[in-house]
Formats: sequence, structure tokens, C-alpha cells
Amino acid sequence: MLVVGCLVATAPVAAVSAGAVADASAPSADAPASLGGADRVSALGPAPGPLQQTANATNNSTGVIHENPDEVDDENELDRLLSYLSGELNGDIGASTLQLSQGEYAAAKAALGDDYDDSLGKYVDVEGEVGGDGAGEEYRTVSETQRGYVDTVSEFRETRREYEAARRAGNDERARELARNLTRLAEDGEAQSDRLLTAFDVISNRTDGDLAESSAQLAAVQANISEQRDEIVSREFVATRLAVGDYDRNISFTDPLVLSGSLVTDNGTPVETGSARFAVGGQTVQSAVDPDGSFELTYRPTRIPVSTESLTVRYLPDDASMYQATERVVPIAVSRVNATARLSEPSASAYGYADAVSVRATVRVNGTPVSNYPVSASFAGSSATAPATNASGASAVSATVPATATGTASIRVAPGGDGRAVTFAPATVAVPLETEGTALGVTARETANETVVVDGRLETDEGEAVSGQSVAVSVDGREVAAATTGASGAYRAAVDLPSDASVENATVSVAFDGEGTNLEPSDATASIRLSNAPDGDGAGNGASGGLPFDPLDLAWVVAGTAVVGLVAAVLLRRNDADDAAAATVAESAATESDEPAEPEPAATEASALDSAAEALDEGRPNDAVVVAYAGVRRALGAAAGIDDAATHWEFCDRCVDAGVAPAEALESLTAGYERAAYSGLSVSDADAAELVETARSVVAPDEAGLPESSDSGDAADASEPVGPVE
Repeated sequence: MLVVGCLVATAPVAAVSAGAVADASAPSADAPASLGGADRVSALGPAPGPLQQTANATNNSTGVIHENPDEVDDENELDRLLSYLSGELNGDIGASTLQLSQGEYAAAKAALGDDYDDSLGKYVDVEGEVGGDGAGEEYRTVSETQRGYVDTVSEFRETRREYEAARRAGNDERARELARNLTRLAEDGEAQSDRLLTAFDVISNRTDGDLAESSAQLAAVQANISEQRDEIVSREFVATRLAVGDYDRNISFTDPLVLSGSLVTDNGTPVETGSARFAVGGQTVQSAVDPDGSFELTYRPTRIPVSTESLTVRYLPDDASMYQATERVVPIAVSRVNATARLSEPSASAYGYADAVSVRATVRVNGTPVSNYPVSASFAGSSATAPATNASGASAVSATVPATATGTASIRVAPGGDGRAVTFAPATVAVPLETEGTALGVTARETANETVVVDGRLETDEGEAVSGQSVAVSVDGREVAAATTGASGAYRAAVDLPSDASVENATVSVAFDGEGTNLEPSDATASIRLSNAPDGDGAGNGASGGLPFDPLDLAWVVAGTAVVGLVAAVLLRRNDADDAAAATVAESAATESDEPAEPEPAATEASALDSAAEALDEGRPNDAVVVAYAGVRRALGAAAGIDDAATHWEFCDRCVDAGVAPAEALESLTAGYERAAYSGLSVSDADAAELVETARSVVAPDEAGLPESSDSGDAADASEPVGPVE
């Protein structure tokens, strides 16, 4: 209800209809649909035009930014907000479809990008409050399907150009290959456009919007594609017919379908091919074809439902063939057959945490392999990998030993689905297990607000990260907190010292008891590193003006990029800094001496990440994410040769394309930065900590997970492997 209350307070006074949004915005590739006719804020700053009100900006004309969520429960207000969000979404859909009809494919996808997803998330939240009619699910279908449809249409147009070029060059085989690709793309497009038209109708019926114009544009696009496909097919291929003789309709795996028939052209001429491929029941069957076009094929049902009453037999010409595909539907009745599944024994004598286990599963019926059969597998309550069986009826099952695998754990395989023509009783095989030693690292440091941050990493003796385990934190022997390790084995906890303990003399200890796991217990102890912060509350004093880091560090991190103004402004606003402090930061970024001695990049990036960690310690997770992202941008921008004006998602894509950072990590960090900087919503401490760790892994992958140097002089502490925040 908190999110809904904020949304209601920031929504326009009058509900915006879909038509109004579409007419007012008329978005192009560079200007996606806007909120209430105003341009949405770009990644690196506001676009020209009226600014969208956000949680960090003040609009004197509207007054209240947030309202008490308890007071935002009037049904009319929620309905008005739902109507407004629906108008936003319908406007984006209209913009996307218009751009698609004009051949602007990148703009068509951008119109259903981050802004659409943001509006959709809000719509679903509000719809849940008012008990909506399910339009949110249809909007989600449009988002996923239309983006795919845009790719299909774009690929069809490009393939059409290649096809025409092959024809002009007289390359008939290549032209026919491309013509078949065009046929497949057109069929994909027909399925996608049908889903979209259905969704458009449902949305129009359930909301105040009218997507009739978008439906007409979409239908016109697909009609043009289908028309071109039909023209090319008639030009390139000879039509064929598939005839079948009498056959036994009662089939099973042990009593397969045997079809005899003929494959001829429309005028009765035999298809000139020595063999032909047929698609039957999810399988591909090869059959010899005689000079008179006659053939005989055998099909054993395995994965089709036992309730299947008919099969489609489809002739699949080679891509370079001059013949057109054709099909025939044949009635059948299926009987179920029981198979036998067997598992091989594990190869090792014992397995420990994170070890890879693999066995071989075979599925047979009276010695006959069951091929192309889906298998489901699990190990110790966790899913295992098992592909469909191969031609020998075998599937290679693989799993990783989880921490919870104790005692007698087994790999289990079962049919991948119910009601199939072939089934088998689940089979299991025991996996011998052994316990494994662990190592626990710890550092402890006092923060400016006199709490103590304890962090470290839990790993096995072999160096594997141990995730999802609880670590007990104690001060002078008294347990004060518990933390859970993340994916990298890192943990973090902020604790208040007991009243009778002093920072100078207290000892922090952490312990992992290993209970309920295949891991042995471990513990570690550290002295507390004292804070160098000045005495007093420090609010608004000193160069930082109350920020959890030195603004000059931030200026160096993002100097020369379009991000500096936005980041500084966001952080200063969130920390309630006064105008003088804001001017100081802006001046430090923009009016340094002519040729300042720029610090080493590695030192700058480390400073940014240290500042992010400090912001996290001070309870400012949004600030931490923004600063961590700035450090990553500084580090990768030069390496990838990226223009400073690139938006954050453009920056992400270009870094991935340049190979300077892993896609998953950078996408996660970018999405987190977007939320922290623009959404007006709070990032949780845990999410912020994980994003800071992600930033550290991107900037210095070889150093991620290393301990901070300790000022305490405790050599034992410095040598222990302690990971950064998870």
C-alpha cells in the first residue's frame, strides 16, 4: 500500500486516456512515450520539456509529493490512478506499433522498454489493490510478444533483401534456402500477431483505452508479410501432395504406426528425391522414396499424450529443394507402454559440498531404446540437469552437491511429464557423501555512527564459496547478531556494541556451526578497526557536508562524464545538503585547475567503492548504489571507448559488446542504479550490498573477495580471506 499511496499522490489530477497520451506524445525513436504528455527523464538527465515529478524533485504547482498511505484508500483515487497508468501503457503500445509500421524497429522496441516496464509494474501493484480484471497480464503479454514480433518483422525484411540479391545473382539454391527462412519467419509472425491482436482486444475491453488503431496497423504489417511470403513461395517452389493408404490406427511404442503412401506434385508427377524427411508427433522420420513417389514410414509414439486422436504428417523438403512442404492429418488411437529406467553408479567413492556428480540414465522398452524422451531429475531435494534421451535411449544426468545433502542422498529420475505414450517408474541411485572443512574470515570496523560493521566470507577448504548459510556474530563472547552468506560466500552485519563493551578493547567473533549440512564448523575472531571520523555528530560539517564519502572522490570518479551533475545532485538532495554544499560539489567537478594531476584510475575506482561501502554503513543504500555505479562507469568507459553521453543502458550494452564486463553482472548493476537514482524508491540494504559487491567484481575481478587492510595491527585478521559485501 506504500507504493500505491506514493503513486496516487504523484499521478495527474485528471486521468489520461490512451488516445490522449498517444496524440500528445507522438513519440519517435529518440523520444519514447511520455508521462502525461511530459518527456520522461532520460538516463543521464532530463530531456528538454516539462519535467516528470519524481520523489527527489519539488513541483510547487502540485504541492504534496507523497501522501500518507493509510489515507490513500479511496476507490475513486485508485481507479483514477489505474486509468492513468493504463493510458501510459496504451500510449507506449501505440507508439511501438506506429514505429513498427514505419519500419523503425529500434524505436518500436524502445517504446516498450524500461518506461513501459516501470508503468506496468505500477499498474500491477494498483490492480492488485483494487481487484482489477486482469489487464496487467495482457499488458505483460504485449510487452514480451511485441518485442519478439518486432525482431521477427525486422529479420523478415532483412532476409527478403538477401533473397532478392540471391535471385539477381542467379543463385537459385541460395534463393530457395532464403525463401524457406522467409516462410518460417512469416509463420512465426502470424502466431505472434494473433497473440497480440487478441491481447489488444482484451485490453480495449477491460480498460478505458482503445487499441483499434494499433490493431489495424499490426494487422496491416502482418498482411504485407504474408502476401510477400505467398508470392515468393509460388515463385520458388512446386506444390506437392501427400497421399496415404490404409493403415492400422491403433498404435503404441511396441506397435508403431506404419504409413504407406505417395509423394507427388499437384499435377501428379512423382517428387524427384531418393529420400524424404517427415515430421510426425514431435519426431523427424526419414524414409526412402521410390521413383514413382511411393514411400513407407514407421513412427513409434513416445512423448505424445496417450489421449492424442490424430497426428499431422508433414513432408519437410531440404532447404535447397524446389518442392514445397505439404502435410496430411491421420486419425490414431494410442495405447500406453511401460518402460524401464536404469541409472549407473557414481564414479567417485565420495562427494563433498559443491562437487559435480554425473550418472547415466537409460530408458528402454524390452531392450528397445526410447529416444527423444524428456527426463526429469533431482538430487537431494534440488533439481538436476537431464536432457532428453538420445538415439540410444540414454541421458547424462548431472548435479552439484548442495550443503543440505547429508546422510543418504540419491539422484532420482522420472518421466518429464504425465500422460505420455511411454512412461516408467522413477529410478534412484545413492550418492556417497563426505563432510568438508570450512574456513571463515572476518573483519570488524567502527563506523561514523558508532555501530560496528562485521563482514567476511565463508568458503570450503578447497576454496568454494558457501552460500545460504547462517553465521553467528558475537562480541566478547555474547551473540549479538546473525548474518546469511550470499552467492559469493560473503556475509555482512551491522551491530551495536553492548553497553559494557568498548570499541578499543572488544573482540568480535563469528561462528558457523555446520548443523544440518555436510560442512564442518569453523570460526574466526577479529579486533575492531577504529573509525577515523572526527568527534561529534558531524552533520553538515567538513568538506563532505554530511555525505558518506568525500565529494571530491565522487567528482574524480565521474569527472568528464554527463553523469556527474545528476549523481551529485541526487546525492546532495537525498542527504538534505544545503545550496552552498551543492555549489561546492558542482564547482569542484566543473572548475578544477586547468590541468589537474588526475589520480590513478585504479585508486579512483577503489575510492568510489570505498565511498559506496561507507554509504552502506551509514544506512544510505541508494547513495551506495549510485556511487558504486559511477565507479564502474569510470573504470569501463575508457576501456570500451564509450561516449560520455551514452545512457546507462547504452553504456551497459556497449560494454558487453566490447567484452569488458560480464553481461549478467553489468545488467544487474545497471538495473539497480536505475532504481536507486530515478525511481524514488528505496533499495534494501541487502540489495545495495550485493550491488556494491557486483560493482567491485566488475571493476577488479581479481581482487573481489579480498579482505580490507586492517589498521589494528592484528596480523591474523589481515591474513584471513574476507569477502566484500554480499
